[in-house]
Amino acid sequence: MDETAASVIPTGTGHREIRRNNLEVVLRHLSLAGPDSRASIASRAGLTRSTISRLVGELIDLGLVRETGPPQVQGIGRPATMLELDGRHVLAIGAEVNVDYLAVLVTDLAGRKVYEQRRAYDAIADGPGHSITALAGLCREALGTLAGLRVGRQPIVAGLTVAVPGLVDAPARVVTLAPNLRWSGVPVADRLRELLQLGPAPVSVANDASLAAVAEYRVGGHAGTPDLIYITGEVGIGGGIIVAGRPLRGVRGFGGEVGHMRLDPSGPVCGCGRRGCWEALIGLHALLRAAFPGGPGQHGGPGRHGGPGRHGVPAGEPPEAKAAAVARLARAGDADVLTALAGIGRWVGIGAANLANVFNPRAIILGGYFTLLADWILPPAARALIEGALAPDAGGCTLTTSSLGFSAAARGGAIHVADQIISDPAMLDSRSRPPAS
Repeated sequence: MDETAASVIPTGTGHREIRRNNLEVVLRHLSLAGPDSRASIASRAGLTRSTISRLVGELIDLGLVRETGPPQVQGIGRPATMLELDGRHVLAIGAEVNVDYLAVLVTDLAGRKVYEQRRAYDAIADGPGHSITALAGLCREALGTLAGLRVGRQPIVAGLTVAVPGLVDAPARVVTLAPNLRWSGVPVADRLRELLQLGPAPVSVANDASLAAVAEYRVGGHAGTPDLIYITGEVGIGGGIIVAGRPLRGVRGFGGEVGHMRLDPSGPVCGCGRRGCWEALIGLHALLRAAFPGGPGQHGGPGRHGGPGRHGVPAGEPPEAKAAAVARLARAGDADVLTALAGIGRWVGIGAANLANVFNPRAIILGGYFTLLADWILPPAARALIEGALAPDAGGCTLTTSSLGFSAAARGGAIHVADQIISDPAMLDSRSRPPAS
């Protein structure tokens, strides 16, 4: 038999694979559908009640599922005991490195947030080595805090996924190119593994917008919307695309770089070196440049390393502080700021119309600083979307803002880790040790 034929002939499925698949069916059902009974899970999964009872028993022993009451009567017969996803001792860590800040967010297996920390940080000035070391320190703080978590079982670190604003080679765990961070070819995950010594717990790296889109789809204000696009609102503008409930990443995982659509060839220079990218027109630096013309700093407004800008916007602060200062001026009727926000909104809508024409999503969700300035940005953006979309009513697309704020990417990282355990709960067997402090 030649190799080509051998590669397409399916192989038999062993007992372990069948067991792993069935355990995942139960966990995935409880994760997505919420509390349910053994009988209902068996019916929806197409498995026998005895099989489901055995699987549930294993998952209860692992602390990943628990019975919750009171029982509910389901038709004629005995009342059904409800089950829910548990895993309070399973720690899923999501982290983020961005231009102006570092972040760590920890959830348990059911997605309950147990720890969150964000810290202002100049990742450009410190470079990749120091930035990764600083992020490792933030992770150690989280693990030290959670080491004594009182959940009835020894806490287990399930893994760590780091969000980075740039192109990521996920299999190699390398940031290929992050223009706004000025990183190229940085082995983020391997370096964090060395620094944190998490044992068998996997450490991975992914694009921030892609992770944020997953978080929006799973737990955001539009959770369950099968076709959506998430737009980051940071110094950089990235996109995470969900199609039919699945992330669309492209052949090499580099999809979603919507911030580098060229909308104005004579426009401002983008962080990637080209002119007129969407990012250069609507990113946080573009807002500050328009709102505070002639202010100190590389991009106008507040300088990165200098004093405050024309209106006292704090320098060296995370993006939400800068956006909040702009919002205060907008509420006070500052003409320059209101004009700048109207212009930003128009460009947001123009880019959103391009995305609506290509993908026809149900929702385009604006994250990051857009969430704090939605009152001024959304109206002109919505008008430009309607004007630029070919389909009537923008093809049914809604332009809105995220309910997750600046935590979306780190939340998506934690979801990615938890999903790995849900896919194969047996992975926990080799991780039953306390988190390092």
